[in-house]
Amino acid sequence: MKKANLIVYMGGPSNLQEIKPFLYRLFSDRDLINFGVPKFLQKPLAYMIATIRSKKVAPNYKAIGGGSPTVKYSLEIAEAVEQKTGVKTFVGMLYSEPLLEKVAEEMKNYGAEEIAAISLYPHYSFATAGACIRDVKKYFKNAKMVKSWCKNPHYIKWIRKQLKKSIKNTKNPYILFSAHSLPAYLIESGDPYVKEVKETVSLVMDGLNVPFSISYQSKVGPIKWLEPTTEETIKKLGKENIRELIVFPVSFISEHIETLFELDVEYKEVAEKAGIDRYIRVPLNHKDEDLITAISQECQKLLRG
Repeated sequence: MKKANLIVYMGGPSNLQEIKPFLYRLFSDRDLINFGVPKFLQKPLAYMIATIRSKKVAPNYKAIGGGSPTVKYSLEIAEAVEQKTGVKTFVGMLYSEPLLEKVAEEMKNYGAEEIAAISLYPHYSFATAGACIRDVKKYFKNAKMVKSWCKNPHYIKWIRKQLKKSIKNTKNPYILFSAHSLPAYLIESGDPYVKEVKETVSLVMDGLNVPFSISYQSKVGPIKWLEPTTEETIKKLGKENIRELIVFPVSFISEHIETLFELDVEYKEVAEKAGIDRYIRVPLNHKDEDLITAISQECQKLLRG
């Protein structure tokens, strides 16, 4: 029986021309963001928001090289997983090329009969990993899907390793785990995302005697999102005389616009204005052996099962 791994992610615009189509697909997904309007208005509203926001964020993408590295890094992760597992590994994106529907055809042509699918979201949310699972099931009825891998020991080790590198030359560090935000109504309806983020952070900080907290970044649109926000938390920490701030993007495993621009540029300026002397954003090494091992283990468990 021919086996295959499938890595699924939301994707990102690899160049400036892809920004608007990516945002339109993203905001059209009512399972991801429900704007509270009738269903037939979701796509027109998504088009309007994508049109306005694409112009707003284009300079940010220009500042990080003209596009998001998300797809490139996802393909690199897949290549490393394939080498480690010896199983052909594909990559499909929900909202940008390579679109999952096209990759599904490639996999069928390859003859994949047993499929282990995993999203690059370690923490489960209806809107992220849940959307990936939903779309995988559209094309592969019998695919086995990893729901959550936020407590995988190698994933935890990967975070701890990077944190330790960033705090080793500090005197009185404070760690801020900045997770991608979600609409608040999702959590109120039973979404486990916040709980899982806290579980990851608890495992990472076990035995590390450093003060820390969790905040949420990347709010979009007019609805209520998770709190406290990363921006307000940084301002608050500045008032509390925190002078060495270590920021780890806990819900991310590779660099995105949210890390390379939002955290590295916008929030660094917020920290400087708040009186924080050292602002250290922990880099995300997506090729690290522990991260690749975590993803590979999760896929192998499904194929063995």
